[in-house]
Amino acid sequence: MSQLKMRLLLASSILVLLPGCALIDAYLMARYDNNEYYIITNIRTESEIGQQYCGDQAKAKVIFDKLYAESKLFLNFTENIPRNQDAHNLAKNLVELTTQGKKQYADNETVSQGFCKLKLQQINRASESIQKVTGSKAR
Repeated sequence: MSQLKMRLLLASSILVLLPGCALIDAYLMARYDNNEYYIITNIRTESEIGQQYCGDQAKAKVIFDKLYAESKLFLNFTENIPRNQDAHNLAKNLVELTTQGKKQYADNETVSQGFCKLKLQQINRASESIQKVTGSKAR
């Protein structure tokens, strides 16, 4: 075969195989899940709204308890979805952030507004990042 025919054959093979690889990757990736997206959006929203209550110890404690419970729900939800390990790992990190806030309010009678706001901002940024990853999954 001439070099031109070999190059054409190689180029056409690549054009045929590359979309096939992309299809396989898309098939193996966990699909978009409305429930997963709803849970993380709820966590993001609650952490955003909760910042205005950092001056009230009792309300802030309730907010952190609720965020912890929601993040555990998210962790448990992501756990057994096939090919969803990345989301599950992100959920573990979110649980750690909410645990830190919950523990601070459980162990101390007074918690600074600064801690509350910073921790809620961390939770908000983490949940926004997870929301972007979750929302970009194939539908």
